[in-house]
Amino acid sequence: MKLIRYWHLVIASCLLLGFGQSYGQAVSVDSKKVESLVEQAHTELRAYNYDKAIEIARQALNLSDSIEHYEGKVNSLFIIGEAYKSKIDYSGSLNYYLQALDVVEKNNDLESQQWAHYKLGDLFHEWNVPEKALDYYNRVLSVRSSELDKNDIKLLNSMAEVYLALNQKQEALRKYKKVLEIEKSEGNQNQIINTYRKVASIYYQLSDYQNSLQCHFEILKINQTLKDSTNMAISYNTIGYHYKDLKNLDQSLSYYKAALDLNKQMNRNDLNDNNIVSNLINIGVIYQQKGELRDSKRTFNEALKIKEKSGTPVEIAVMHNYLATIEVSAGQLNDAEMHTQMAIDLLKNTDNKRMLATNYKRLSEINQKQNDYRSALANYEKYSIVKDSLLYREQLQQAQEKYKAFVVESAEKESKLNIIDHEVQALELRNQKVNAEREKQEVELLLREKELQNAELQNEQLDQERQLQSLMLAQQKIDRQRQNQEILLLEQKRDLQNIELQKNELQEKERLKELELKNSQIELQKSDLQLKEAQLEKSSIRQTYLIYATLLALAVIALGIFAYLIKQRDNNKLKVQYAEIQRQKEQIENINAELVQLNEEKNDLISIVAHDLKSPLNQISGMLDIIKLTLKKQDKEQQDYISRIDQSTARLKRMVTKILDVSAIEAKTLNVTIEEVDINVLLKEVVTSFYEMAEKKEIEIVENLSSVANVNVDRGYATEVLENLMSNAVKYSPVGKKITVDMQENGQFVKIGFADQGQGINKNDMKRLFGKYHKLSARPTAGEDSTGLGLSIVKKYVEALNGKVWCESVEGEGATFFVEFQKA
Repeated sequence: MKLIRYWHLVIASCLLLGFGQSYGQAVSVDSKKVESLVEQAHTELRAYNYDKAIEIARQALNLSDSIEHYEGKVNSLFIIGEAYKSKIDYSGSLNYYLQALDVVEKNNDLESQQWAHYKLGDLFHEWNVPEKALDYYNRVLSVRSSELDKNDIKLLNSMAEVYLALNQKQEALRKYKKVLEIEKSEGNQNQIINTYRKVASIYYQLSDYQNSLQCHFEILKINQTLKDSTNMAISYNTIGYHYKDLKNLDQSLSYYKAALDLNKQMNRNDLNDNNIVSNLINIGVIYQQKGELRDSKRTFNEALKIKEKSGTPVEIAVMHNYLATIEVSAGQLNDAEMHTQMAIDLLKNTDNKRMLATNYKRLSEINQKQNDYRSALANYEKYSIVKDSLLYREQLQQAQEKYKAFVVESAEKESKLNIIDHEVQALELRNQKVNAEREKQEVELLLREKELQNAELQNEQLDQERQLQSLMLAQQKIDRQRQNQEILLLEQKRDLQNIELQKNELQEKERLKELELKNSQIELQKSDLQLKEAQLEKSSIRQTYLIYATLLALAVIALGIFAYLIKQRDNNKLKVQYAEIQRQKEQIENINAELVQLNEEKNDLISIVAHDLKSPLNQISGMLDIIKLTLKKQDKEQQDYISRIDQSTARLKRMVTKILDVSAIEAKTLNVTIEEVDINVLLKEVVTSFYEMAEKKEIEIVENLSSVANVNVDRGYATEVLENLMSNAVKYSPVGKKITVDMQENGQFVKIGFADQGQGINKNDMKRLFGKYHKLSARPTAGEDSTGLGLSIVKKYVEALNGKVWCESVEGEGATFFVEFQKA
């Protein structure tokens, strides 16, 4: 018996061994499937298909959990976290990053821990929570086992930005210096220049002008090595500013002159007029501060001649302001009065009321010195009127700024509270996962105990089955004997049934004979009945015909009466329905008239409000220009306030302009001034203004700008169109991509293209791209702002300029927006 039991144990062991091999093969297949799913999720993530990437990564995560695949689990969690962050769902991203951190910490995987801390730092940095971002960045450095190298440049730059956000400028300075050391060892000159600029900016904010100046000297050396004339001129100009701040006017003047000479050398096609004028203004101010009024006057006159050729009225008025100030200082009151009056004449047709007020005040002071008190009083009254309106608008702007600051502070507090809630939820999830793993281990132990018990039970069952088999053999013998007896009894019953069947056949034959006799008698009786029925049918047919004829006549009369009644009822219904239709028609006409009147009142109200807003905003902008001219007299905090006010004023002016343009478009009264414009200069200025924005996203701007003929456009609207399309390309291009700007002649048109490498636009959205109030599902419309309008405004502008605009895009491969203007 014992041998039999051992034999069954050997069989069971063999079966378990075979099962283990098959299980190992299944795990190997699942591991390959996990790796394939992770690779697919990576592909979708790189293609910006974030929802698809999340779906595939979750499949990989579930399969990894079931087979305990560590790498698959970690990679899946990182992919889901990155996808949620790209979708600006920071709370969802935080949840999955924390899960990934928990997994790698349990496996003591230091390299993956560094990566998890770095990704969490980037998440909080992008989420604008610098304190948490700095904590995770420091954790990355705390587990480093080697010196910092070029792979850590991005980390150090991010930490420096976080320190700046926390106003810890010294710490930011230390990080940038470490970045500078690494970049110098690598020899990348452009990166070294950018880092030197960041270091110089921090020194300047700390009022350490000497160290800031030293950084710009280093930048100048690199630019000289690279023979980059444009950036050399910028460096000369910046060094001049620094010497001016250090009160070293002679050195400042020499570097301003060096920048001027370099810009004049490069000014072959009048492309650097603005740079030259800026240099001349700086030189003129230095001469004025040194008391050399003749040289200052000569310099400003040179700048005035350039602006009179290509400048705006406000720019020309600024030059006259400088000259008027110098003439007052020199005691030349008549010349000062002439320049001031010319500035006033230029500013009357502009919205720069602040500068206009300053000129009225100066003219009043000049008249007073000339003993012309009547003119002095009249000009001072004009100054007071403009100043009072500006002061009221400034107070209103300050109140709005305070309210905006309060709203921003409240939003920040709410955001930080949400972050704490998400962290608490993430910790609860981690605790729940730990408890689930503990319960899983306990269940596995119970399952193993049950398997041992089942093995013992199987042995006992085998013994019982063997005994049952012997009993079943004996039972089979008895069953065979019983079956033989039953077969004999069945044969006897069959013989008896045959005898009974023969007897029944004889009885059936006798019964059939009796039925034949009865049937013959019944047939004779039927023949007699048929004769009688034939006679009755003839008489009934006649009566039936009479009845049918009577019924037919009555039916015709009834149908006629019924048709008349139905016609009368339908006529009455039609009369009632016609009256109801007439009543509804009158109601609809009245409603349409009210809607037309309301739409006209709405357009008038929008136009009035927008014009009322535009005038004070222009006055605010003008006063800001005056303040900027005396910016050296302000302390750092006041300069910061002035910069914020200037930015807010510009934004409000753009919003008001949009409202007026929308109102003009709807009323079909868009005012366009067509003139001949050098599109080469205009496009270069627009592209250059986006360099800094592109640099922050590490985007390369490639310019294929061949020299083309001038175009006939409205300069303001053309600039708005180009800035809108360029902003769209930069804003929706991913980090590290490339934007290509092309310009070439196309028959009677000049064609300009802005190509990005973003997510592209699908076919359905392409059909509705330039529709009114349209917003794409996958890619926001270019230039959207608080008015809710996008490419529809761009299209209206281009049509008003007799041009055309369109887009070519493949989903997932970027988009290219084209615009064409007519050649002059």
